[in-house]
Amino acid sequence: MILLDADVLLIDIRFPRDANFAVNQQLLEWLRSEHRAAGIAAQALLEVVGILSFNVSPAKIPALARQVARQYRLTVVPDWKSQPEYAGCRVQDVLDQMTRQMALGDAVQAVQIERFAPQAECLLTWNARHFVGKLVIPVFTPQEWLAQQISPAS
Repeated sequence: MILLDADVLLIDIRFPRDANFAVNQQLLEWLRSEHRAAGIAAQALLEVVGILSFNVSPAKIPALARQVARQYRLTVVPDWKSQPEYAGCRVQDVLDQMTRQMALGDAVQAVQIERFAPQAECLLTWNARHFVGKLVIPVFTPQEWLAQQISPAS
């Protein structure tokens, strides 16, 4: 499974003028066309919902996370059916992650990945510098990852 960070979805949904929009589209299309399993940490999905909540009817917000996950064919980790608590993280684990100089949202996401998706192939984020060397899985920007997948050597 390839994990996506919130920024990949937000660029697609809200920021078509972003400098990375074309590569972002290429990544999402490649994942669809190659039928690759994709996922998202619950923390990252809730970040997307929080940002979208400013332009969505309050009545629609509770269903928004499932709609986004379904639209992008994402597995949410941890699975909310088996782990219905917000983050599934111990406070000490989040604090330990913060010793690597991570903001709260990134630290929670890192702990969720370590606890619930350590077998993931990688995390794709436009903010790779926030995560490189701090996760149990490799981290790439979508551009770096696509270059590896589409290179002539493949």
